[in-house]
Amino acid sequence: MTGSRVKWFVVAAAFGVILPAAAQWVDNKPPVLGPGDYPPEATEDPPDQPAKGEATGAPQQLPGAGIAFQAVPAGSVPVEVGALGSPEGPPVGTLAATGGLGEHLWSGSDRAKVEDLLRRAPLVSGDPVLRDLVRRVVLTKAAPPPGQSKKPFLAMRIERLVDAGLVPEAGALAAMAAIPNDSAFARLQAETVLIANRAADACGPATAARLTESDPFWMQLRAYCAAAAGDEATAELTRQVVKAQGRGDAVTDALIDAALAKKVPPPLTFAEPTALHVFLYQQTGAPLPEAIARKRGTPENLLVMRDTRHPPPVRLEAAERIVATGAATPGELVKLADAQDLPLARVAGAAAEAPNLPFLAGQVLLRRAAGIETRPDEKAKLIAQGLALGETYKLPILAAAFQADAIASLKPQPALGGYARSFARALMLAGRAETAAAWTGGDPVLKAVVALASGNPQRLAAIQADLSAFAVSLGKNPPDRDADRSTKALILGLADLTGAPMPADAKAAAVGVESAMWDGARPGPGLMRTIVEIAGAPERRGEAILMLAGTIRTVGLKDMAPDATFEFVRLLTDINETEPAKALAAEALAAYVPPALPVLPALPVPQAPAQ
Repeated sequence: MTGSRVKWFVVAAAFGVILPAAAQWVDNKPPVLGPGDYPPEATEDPPDQPAKGEATGAPQQLPGAGIAFQAVPAGSVPVEVGALGSPEGPPVGTLAATGGLGEHLWSGSDRAKVEDLLRRAPLVSGDPVLRDLVRRVVLTKAAPPPGQSKKPFLAMRIERLVDAGLVPEAGALAAMAAIPNDSAFARLQAETVLIANRAADACGPATAARLTESDPFWMQLRAYCAAAAGDEATAELTRQVVKAQGRGDAVTDALIDAALAKKVPPPLTFAEPTALHVFLYQQTGAPLPEAIARKRGTPENLLVMRDTRHPPPVRLEAAERIVATGAATPGELVKLADAQDLPLARVAGAAAEAPNLPFLAGQVLLRRAAGIETRPDEKAKLIAQGLALGETYKLPILAAAFQADAIASLKPQPALGGYARSFARALMLAGRAETAAAWTGGDPVLKAVVALASGNPQRLAAIQADLSAFAVSLGKNPPDRDADRSTKALILGLADLTGAPMPADAKAAAVGVESAMWDGARPGPGLMRTIVEIAGAPERRGEAILMLAGTIRTVGLKDMAPDATFEFVRLLTDINETEPAKALAAEALAAYVPPALPVLPALPVPQAPAQ
């Protein structure tokens, strides 16, 4: 296209003159009905239309639509009556027959209830067991729950995945989606594909709205895609139209040019960075600027955290912003911690400084201090402080990962006996149950916990006599004053529910243990009955898992009454989620801290009989 024609087109576009041949380049699209734009259902026949049930062979005209349609005789096709809501495309998911939870996952559930559960479900979580359970629910290919909603169910699924930093999974779902006439979803779909750096989908059907929408985001994407396809005329024309509208963006244009050339862009500043900017930086091969990560969300901070071209302190700050989401693995964060350059003076004052720092910064300091401390008692104090910091921030599993190496470097000895249980439990939470065995000493309860958590056949064989002794202890009436009574109950019940080898007397005792009510935190009886009822309906399985996971997170395995833990493990087993059930049992054994032994009332002193 010559310069004069471009100039004429820009002037025409600025005054609202639209060329038919260029309709895809300017704001010329048919009106789109959004979720709230549907007219109310008519209560009587509109004027000048055939009465209900009356057929005519003449084409009828939709008012104002300019599209003729042929009336169909009544009864020739089935009529579906339902509430109007947000349109849904065909079911999509990355987990179907393998790894999925069934195509009827939501068919018996109420839409509003499921949406509320999904918003609160622990997908954004530092607990890997709960996070993975919810992740599988969200990724399962299944039709959405029936009911009316303001936006597609798929949009909620994608949003939750993005919030959790599960960007590749979110991008895969977005690329599969096909929901027409929903501009909000089209934007979400495009942004997710771009953040996930799916170059093959960035200019495909998943971003088709770029051809009709006039928002600067879409116009910039249109210009990039045209240039990437070698259509320089369309790319330049699009840029000129944006400039004529007073929305030109030289900074984005420079980034587009750098992405097309696969070269590092010059320093650029973005007032409001978008997903397109994130995508373009990934296409250039340059590191994403930290300034963009600060203004965006979990995916962008994850990119900065993982990019070793950024200085370690910058990466640590990015990680700190998303540490509670579970997006970064414990292994990644520990490696990043060890890459920090800390002055010796700071390390020496770690115990005093750490409580006043954010979670990651405190853990990094305490880990470094414990790593170089040679006095066992002082090392143990630093480790204990790190574990306490994890409890304060409700990130005990991550704290355990940070302190596991220091615990493993300590040689158990009588002087450190007071730390044995907390250190062993931390090692188990960090996935190092075999290392935890060194701390069991002569403690039969801790030995049984480690054996069950590790699943080691030799260790399980070695605790059989202890399990029988626990059964005898729990069967006493009145019961012994035993601080480990509820822990022994947890051990017997979970050993039984997970199929661990048990002597006959212990297995028999487990039945009574599982049916008793124990001290501790628990969901209300009504909620528990609801979860059990829902779990028994395959068509509500997704709802059951979301409710189960959310309740476990709210109550907490550390304080949960053993009978409530038994119920959750049993429910997962009953719905054929055997491996998650075992993982939950192992985590419960490691996390559980029995309630303080209640003070029994003093018995009255018998009086001597009167003489």
